[in-house]
Amino acid sequence: MSGEGVGEYEADDIRELVSRILSDLGNPEPPLKLPEVRALLGLNLGYYSTANTTLLQDVAARLSVAGKQILARPMLLVEAVTKAKLSALWVPDAKRILIDETVPKPKHRWIEGHEVGHSIIPWHREFLFGDNEHTLNPLCHAVIEAEANFGAAQLLFLQKRFALEARDSALDFKVIGDLAKRFGNTLTTTFWRMIEDRDPDAAVFGMVSAHPRYPDMGAGDNGEPIRYFIRSRAFRDQFGGLTPQAAYGLIGRHATYRKKGPVLDATEVICNINGESCEFQLNSFSNTHALLTIGVFLRARPTVVSV
Repeated sequence: MSGEGVGEYEADDIRELVSRILSDLGNPEPPLKLPEVRALLGLNLGYYSTANTTLLQDVAARLSVAGKQILARPMLLVEAVTKAKLSALWVPDAKRILIDETVPKPKHRWIEGHEVGHSIIPWHREFLFGDNEHTLNPLCHAVIEAEANFGAAQLLFLQKRFALEARDSALDFKVIGDLAKRFGNTLTTTFWRMIEDRDPDAAVFGMVSAHPRYPDMGAGDNGEPIRYFIRSRAFRDQFGGLTPQAAYGLIGRHATYRKKGPVLDATEVICNINGESCEFQLNSFSNTHALLTIGVFLRARPTVVSV
């Protein structure tokens, strides 16, 4: 979802690609209709199930008729999905996006946007199903995924349209919920965009995490309490020393035992890269699936000079 990890030139190219799509669609009003995007790009959407490898093999067999890549190794699709535990993939030769039907429905929109991102970025084609030394490099994979996420965010939030509307609104969870409905996206993806895009020059951080009082509520697949640590450009520049673990520690210090709705409202002190103490307003909201926390810069504490 983030622009972090995406090179400046690559980001410009992706913005231009998305801008062209939105222009061809007549610069639509939110929410963006993904079936119209697929129709424009000539993409097909299908589903498979990681819980049913027979179904997955059937999908691979059908795709082998259309694509030379899959035709050469019909089981390549099955291997890629089952070994990597993929929730979706894009099959270039068949121009088809496949989503695991066992993934919760609310996540399908973002997943589809991510795979559309892969499909429109020309240099991604050579990386799909790659098995050479370069494409299997974890760093290379992380960059490719970051670029697809960036493309999805640019597309689903209509580029500057979201930032313009968000900037005129308060940075609170009611507004985030309203914008999520307006743009047709999940609360979590909208929360992410509010942190990064609303005002990049404001020092703001966000976190998607487990509830400190109920560790099983919102933990990641590996059981780790921190799922995402999101930072505005200004926060990265001015408060780069704050680790995700330290930020989660601040949340744990103030979290109440409420399982749903507002969980904390507090102020905390965070030091910037110059060692200056700065006050932040912290607010957390639980949707019972995860804890969402916003930290907003308030003011720098005056330096006390001893005489």
